[in-house]
Order: sequence, then structure tokens, then C-alpha cells
Amino acid sequence: MLVNLIYIQKMKYNVKFSPEVRKDKAGNRIINNVPIFADLRFGGGRMFYFTGYRIDIDNFDTDTQQAKKNTTGREGSRPVQYNIINKRLTAIRATLDLHFANIDTTTKDEVKTLLNKVCSKSEKKAGQPDDLSFFGMFDKYINEKVSAASKKKIRSVLNHWRRYAEKRKYQITFDFVTVKILRDFEKYLRSESMRPKGAGKQLIKSPKGDNTIHSLMKGTRAFWNYAKEELKREGIEIKYPFAEGYSIPAETYGNPIYITTDERNLLFKAVLPTERLSRARDVFIFQCLIGARVGDMVKLKKYNIQNGVLSYIPRKTKEGKPVTVNVPLHAMAIEILNRYDIPDGSLLPFISDQRYNDYIKELFEVVGLTRIVTRLHPRTKEEEQVRLCDIASSHMARRAFVGNLYGKVDNGIISSMSGHVPGSKAFTRYYDVSSDLQVEAINKL
Repeated sequence: MLVNLIYIQKMKYNVKFSPEVRKDKAGNRIINNVPIFADLRFGGGRMFYFTGYRIDIDNFDTDTQQAKKNTTGREGSRPVQYNIINKRLTAIRATLDLHFANIDTTTKDEVKTLLNKVCSKSEKKAGQPDDLSFFGMFDKYINEKVSAASKKKIRSVLNHWRRYAEKRKYQITFDFVTVKILRDFEKYLRSESMRPKGAGKQLIKSPKGDNTIHSLMKGTRAFWNYAKEELKREGIEIKYPFAEGYSIPAETYGNPIYITTDERNLLFKAVLPTERLSRARDVFIFQCLIGARVGDMVKLKKYNIQNGVLSYIPRKTKEGKPVTVNVPLHAMAIEILNRYDIPDGSLLPFISDQRYNDYIKELFEVVGLTRIVTRLHPRTKEEEQVRLCDIASSHMARRAFVGNLYGKVDNGIISSMSGHVPGSKAFTRYYDVSSDLQVEAINKL
């Protein structure tokens, strides 16, 4: 015989079971393999407790707050029948009824310990890795939330925090990181020493400039936003130092530097002393004519070209709202492609990013692209004069594509081929307003 026990609660509480509401990067609700949470309110507070089970949204009855009959969920990678899931949810509710019927006050930690026993979750032992710790949560963020295209970048943010903690001999926790610590971390980045691969115990100075620090601190803030929401589901509140007086350093850019169409044509026609420089030249010129980021360009295949038009989805847009870029091929680009027939279908021969950039510098010097240009030093932000060949890189090709088209066609047409989203602030960093355009504007007054 089933007996319903009714407890007179000394302390009021309410619990509701439901699959978590979470959206993907496109803004659509995630409906498969969603964690079931107990939304618990008591003592004027609120905590979320993960029941240990996951389920598809369609398999959960929100009215009865139970798994639907003849369905399955999961515990980790193991399938679990609906009746097992419901048995645990019932046990959680019964345990909470008994707990709140016998106490006048309690804490979130006490409730969590109680529910851990019901759900057979082991308590964390001393020295055991903690997924809720600063570095544990950072790893979880990278593995579960960060897109494949951004993992390397965010992993670098984590590694800088690890080196900072080691250098300062700090135990980094969420409570420890204040506005003062963020400013000290920034100070550390400006004078950082690091041990490069293969250097043994040798340390080298690797101070970071404002733009790099901007990126690292922006990555830290994105992680903090994620951790704040994740920990809230565990009933843990953390402060938000980015709203307490700390400002991320602004990015600083001077006028963009790129080669002109005459210099590009000179480079294209040059007779070069080695095959490796000839290949590097072909890759660079082709990049100047399609405007792609080097990371996108090296992945292009023959099937990306149909009827003389190159089509691809830039890596930076794949995780959000994918944008297909279409670039009609210039006659010079077609001539370059006809020089190569690579077995795996790649458009052009490519080496590593670093060697490619090294070869571009050597290539510029060999053909005489050595004019003096003025730029802002990337770290000191002081004006300096340098040779064009000394600062040449793959990204100069992308700037050449945008810069040499700017003022000749509508900006929307340019950005549709360069892969910049409409209204992109980054787009303005790729062109400089020429004196001819300024004179033309004045003549219209």
C-alpha cells in the first residue's frame, strides 16, 4: 500500500524539476541531451542543482515534472530508463520535504551535501581536481563552449593566467580576482618573461602591447561571463570585477600599410632566384587578389571554384551566422592557379605560417620593395620609420585587397568579398583615405 507522508514545513521552500533552457550560438534552444535541474528556492535565495541525468526536451513532461513513460535519458554516456529518472526526482523531493520540515534555517552547502547523497555524488576530496575552481572551470569553458576556431586563442589566455599565478606565487580563485588583480595581471603582461619551446631553462622577454592585452583581457571577460552563469546553476555567486572599475585597454591602430597595385604587379612579374620564393610570391599575390585570411586560404580546394568564382565560408563566421563569400577570380589569379596541379586538390602549395611570413619579407627585399613607411610600434605605440620589407606579412595581402579597392567601389561590395560583416569596425583598419580621394571631396564643396 502506498502511503503519502505529509510534512508540516518549518521552513518554506519550493522545488521545480525541468530540463535546462540553453541556446546555441545561432540563438536556437538546445533540445537534445539537456541536463535536468532542480530549481530550488528557500530563505529568499535560489539554487540550481544538477540531478545527474540528461534528457531530450520532448521526453520530459513539464506538467508532471517527470520523464515521460517509455522514454530514456542519459547518465553520462549510459542510457537510463524513465522510471529510474523519476525515482531519483521523487527521492530528491521527499528528502527536501523532510529536511525543511525539521529545520528553521539552512545553507546552500548543506542542501547540496544532502542532495549529493541522494544522487550518489561523491564529495570532493582534498587535492582532487575541482571543475568549479578557476582553472578547472577555464578548462571546461574551452572544452565545452569555445568554438574550434577560437580554442587556440582562448587556450593562450588560460596559459597566461597559469604563468601569472606561478610567477606571483598566487592561488588564483574567483574570489581572489579583484580589480586590483586584473590591473596587476595587465602589468605582468606588459613585462612578461616566458620560456619558448626548446629553450631549456632560458627565459626571454615577451612583453605584450595594448592590442594583445586587449585580446587577452577580452578573452578573460568572456570566460568570466560563462563561469558566472555556470556557477549560478550550482548555487554559487561570484562577483564581477569587470563591472567594478576595471576597463580593458582599447586597441590602437595606425594607418594601414599595404602594397599598391603597381608594387603588386612588379612582384608578379619579377624573376626570382629560387623556387621557394617563386611559390611564396604566387601564394601572396593570389591572397592579394581574393582578400582571404591566410587561415581560410590554405584550406581552399579546387571545388571551391565554380565558373570562375571562388566561394567559401570564412572560419570566423562559421560559429555564428555563416556568411558565404564569393570572389570572381582576377585574370592574374587564374594564371597563378594554372601553374599548379596538387594531388590533394589544394589550390596552391603552402608551408607553415611562420615560414610563409619569413619568405614574404625575403621576397620583398629581393625585388626591392624596401620603401620607408611610418607606423606605430606594436608595443610602445611610438611612431617609427621602418622598411616595408621588414614588416611584410601574409596579412598585408588582405589589407592590399581592401585598400586598393577602397574609394573605387562601394564598401558593401568590398566587404562582401573580404568576409567582413556589415558595419564591421575591423573593416576600417584595412584601408587609408588617399590624398586623391580627399582632393576629390574638396572639389565637390
